[in-house]
Amino acid sequence: MTAAAPIDLATAHRILARAAYGARPGEAEALARTGLAAWLDHQLSLPAEEPAVEARIGELLIPIRYAAGPGEQTLDERRPPLTLRQSQAERWRLGEFRPGLRIAPAERERPRLELTLATLLRRTAAEAQLRERLAEFWHDHFNVAFQADGRVAASLPDHDRRIRDHALGSFRALLEVMATSPAMLLYLNNQSSRAGAPNENYARELLELHSLGRAAYRGSARTARDVPRLPDGRPAFYVDADVWEAARALTGWSVAGGQAFDGARALPRTGEFAYVAQWHDPYQKHFLGQDLDPFAPAMAHGRAVLDALASHPATARFLCTKLARFLLGDPPPAAAIARAEAAWTRSLGRDDQIAQTVRALLSGPEILDPALGRIRRPVDAMAAAVRGLDIPFTPTLPLIGQLAAAGQLPFGWAPPDGQPLDAAPYLGATALRARWQLLLGLARNSNGTGLSPRYAELAKAPAEAVAHRLAALSLGPAGGPVAETVAGVWTAAGRNPRPAPNEVAELAGWVLNAPAFQTA
Repeated sequence: MTAAAPIDLATAHRILARAAYGARPGEAEALARTGLAAWLDHQLSLPAEEPAVEARIGELLIPIRYAAGPGEQTLDERRPPLTLRQSQAERWRLGEFRPGLRIAPAERERPRLELTLATLLRRTAAEAQLRERLAEFWHDHFNVAFQADGRVAASLPDHDRRIRDHALGSFRALLEVMATSPAMLLYLNNQSSRAGAPNENYARELLELHSLGRAAYRGSARTARDVPRLPDGRPAFYVDADVWEAARALTGWSVAGGQAFDGARALPRTGEFAYVAQWHDPYQKHFLGQDLDPFAPAMAHGRAVLDALASHPATARFLCTKLARFLLGDPPPAAAIARAEAAWTRSLGRDDQIAQTVRALLSGPEILDPALGRIRRPVDAMAAAVRGLDIPFTPTLPLIGQLAAAGQLPFGWAPPDGQPLDAAPYLGATALRARWQLLLGLARNSNGTGLSPRYAELAKAPAEAVAHRLAALSLGPAGGPVAETVAGVWTAAGRNPRPAPNEVAELAGWVLNAPAFQTA
């Protein structure tokens, strides 16, 4: 089978479960009619921002309640996402802890909470579903955790905007906007990296997690001369000396937080990226077989490191393997990885490099293979439920807590390796119980997230027909066995043979909790 072959309805649902967040009613039928190539063309042509979705985000009213101090009146109101409209400099003070600056913890939480709710709404409502998938992928790849530092939490909306703007563009450009992201520099300590005392934390993760990958590390080698060479003479792997040299190259890449830097001047308190020449190590460096000349122009050494990493074959292999696993499933197919690597290399430096790579990855037969797939993470399962049941969705703060209990707190994975794709964190007894409660609550509108209009349409129909329709909405043709099981259990329990709307909602929750819905 090839991607050019006709697509049946079951296959269309499977494609939309992997390359999107599930099918809204009618979307799988449309994909089956037009074909995968036309769907990819449309998805890759959509803009980074959708005015209709952004308008819905702007209309959210998010509760905030706190007392500013003992004996003071309690503030209790519902606010729109005001911090998302602010500049990085305006949000920065919410993350600072310094004498004389008294800010309630609930106010400091706002950027992270507002961004989380906006992200959940985008996942469910955006037409550009493939871009949303890639935004999720890059957030995992360039992970930062809000718990690390209040200034990281305040910088999350800026970090998110950088990712969204470059999610389908040039990887080299994305690599630099991440290397200059205040959230990243603070999370991995590069904001304090100085000549004479470079901090290796960001440099090591830049090589190991963001570009070349762990498999390209040769810790037993003392220098690059001790590792095999590529045909063009570059080292095929990296060694500890490369990490050290990268750290030196990135000294002075910092965040403007009021620091004094030459005895007479201080950086502004804006929380924006700042390059401080006085903190940079200007002397010669040797990185991945390349000599970096001393006393180069501002940021030239750091940019040379990023150039070398973005163009290295190990980066192509690492990223394409990771993308294949994310979009296609486990185990990532070798043929798809090779196809993606070829597209990645052909598109080096182009503004659509990532888009062309994703197109190559999804244009082969693997996307149609029912044997591939992986467990749906909690946010994925939530979004697929909303889309499948056509819920008029409004994300709420209790929903964030339920997602966290199920194993996925957005922007809250503490280690730098990003939210796992492996099933284990989501299938333990506690996490699985929380997942069941999350999906049942979503179906029932327990947290005020919205009630599907399909319930009223299906009310008073025979329970078996209701179960089949709900399963078809959520799973497509693969929902048949689920519907039979759900209807059988419902009937055996003596439940209403013609369910009322609230009972239809309960049946929907049973369908969402079926094992078949937990994988994509």
